[in-house]
Amino acid sequence: MLTLPHIRSSAGWTKLPAILLPVIYLAFGIWELPHYFAWKSAFFMLCVVAMGVVFQLDRLRPGSTRCGWMALLFLLLWWKIPVLTFRYATLITALFFVIEYFYGRLQTLVFITAALIAPAIDFVVNVFSFPIRLWLTGVAGKVLAGINPHVTTAGNMILLGKHEFSVDPACMGLQMMITSLLCGVMLIAIYQRRYGKVLPVTGVLILLAAIAVLNIIANLFRIILLVQLGLPAETPAHDAIGIISLLAYVMLPLLPGVKWMLQRYGKAVLLRDDVSVPPRYGMALQLLLLAGIVLAVAGGNRATVKMDRQVKHLPGYNYVSLEDNIVKQTTAHSLLYVKGIPGFYFTDHQPMICWKGSGFGFYKIQERLVQGARIYTAELKKDKSTLYTAWWYESRARRSSSQLEWRWDALCSGNNYYLVNITVEDEVLLEPEIQRLLDAHLIQ
Repeated sequence: MLTLPHIRSSAGWTKLPAILLPVIYLAFGIWELPHYFAWKSAFFMLCVVAMGVVFQLDRLRPGSTRCGWMALLFLLLWWKIPVLTFRYATLITALFFVIEYFYGRLQTLVFITAALIAPAIDFVVNVFSFPIRLWLTGVAGKVLAGINPHVTTAGNMILLGKHEFSVDPACMGLQMMITSLLCGVMLIAIYQRRYGKVLPVTGVLILLAAIAVLNIIANLFRIILLVQLGLPAETPAHDAIGIISLLAYVMLPLLPGVKWMLQRYGKAVLLRDDVSVPPRYGMALQLLLLAGIVLAVAGGNRATVKMDRQVKHLPGYNYVSLEDNIVKQTTAHSLLYVKGIPGFYFTDHQPMICWKGSGFGFYKIQERLVQGARIYTAELKKDKSTLYTAWWYESRARRSSSQLEWRWDALCSGNNYYLVNITVEDEVLLEPEIQRLLDAHLIQ
């Protein structure tokens, strides 16, 4: 912990910045990231607890400037690419720079925890885990079909008679991936204190990879139990099965695993008699970084490239240009959104996030091949209404349903990609609308 006696023992010229800079960076974080974190959520409270558990200083090694150079790099990226993730990365590494320079060196677990609590990681898990969800549905369906021949699968759904079980991020439990990883780093920190040893970075990464694999296995068993017991979503029993699966298949195997890794590969914490002296040039780096962050905050949000003009206005559609490079085109029976993505590093407002924000559930999600293009189709359900939707990513030259594929092409070729999302009221209208949009080559 950072204590007042420790601050009093510091040199006189370091006392004021050692106290003020953390306050300034925390204030900037609250000002710049008001909607980046769900500040009042239980998950955010877990993040605070996790950071408190893993936070540990080597007070005999102050003066490190490594976080200062990292913060400077993120600051340059913030100026070039004004996304919230780089703002968060700049402010958190600047805060760590103050701590490491004035108080002592931080352990690796602190940096891993800071990365895990970033909403960008949650976005990556939810979006890029989609193929895993479809794969888990197929595996669970085959296992259940061996037990009960009446079980079938359709996209992300398992059908048992008239009952449908949807495997979405919340139901499937990959939503618990970040939670289990945070629990894992806390467990590692607790065992490190108990045994007086520290795992090397490779050991920590191996344990985190094992947690991810165990989480997938836990969710496979979870799906099977939910279908076999006929437990619908949003019930206490449904949630209880998820918690039990997490404890039984992830946390319990992790307890002896972490202990064994520490005993086998952990390195004893070396005690030092001398205290390192912070280099004076570090204060210049502190001031440079502070000035750059102040200028970045004062500069506000810079205008983004207008991408709506590259979207064709289709005949028969009403055309409206919205904010954030979104074009909306409508007919009496269809709704088309074309959303420009400024770069490979941006989030893409994909339908599984946007439609769920409007209260719709996703069912029967499938990847299909239409006119040589891979696209996703799904049913949207809310109360008693059902809509039918399809989406893919499109540039002037290519189409793709793969996050990795379109992002890699955007990085290598510089092509601007757009998310195309067509939604209709009647299922028979979806196929003709898809073919019409593919033939139209929307991006010009």
